[in-house]
Amino acid sequence: MLEKIRQRMARLKEVAPQSVGVMLDLELVGFEDGEYILRGKTFPWMQNGHGTLHGGFIATLADHAMGLVSNSALPGEGVAPAIELQMNYHRPLIPGEDVLIRVRLRSVTRSLIHTSAELFRASVPEKLCASSRATYFYKLWSDE
Repeated sequence: MLEKIRQRMARLKEVAPQSVGVMLDLELVGFEDGEYILRGKTFPWMQNGHGTLHGGFIATLADHAMGLVSNSALPGEGVAPAIELQMNYHRPLIPGEDVLIRVRLRSVTRSLIHTSAELFRASVPEKLCASSRATYFYKLWSDE
């Protein structure tokens, strides 16, 4: 599945080179204890009025990482858009600092994929900054 995630990341750069997903420049850095570990970029322009990373960009990082893992878990070719996203913010993330995202597949059913993610500052990987859960609905092209 790691190779499938890398292929999806490369494909996104081909089909949507100007997209937010490409700009976040997620990199798959490992797999450990059932979790996919990704590293993403943030930029100073992503800050809110308090000088920390805007919550919408934190949610985007979480959704993009969980979406890559979910789409790679499909039992065939298809699409798996998010239908639910829950975010919890624990500590601030800092614009301009890389973010580590640990994604876990919770379950894959006949048409739903449930995931969770934890986000950390790459410079302080032991302190949880945000957590998320999401559900993705999938439709295989062969089902049409």
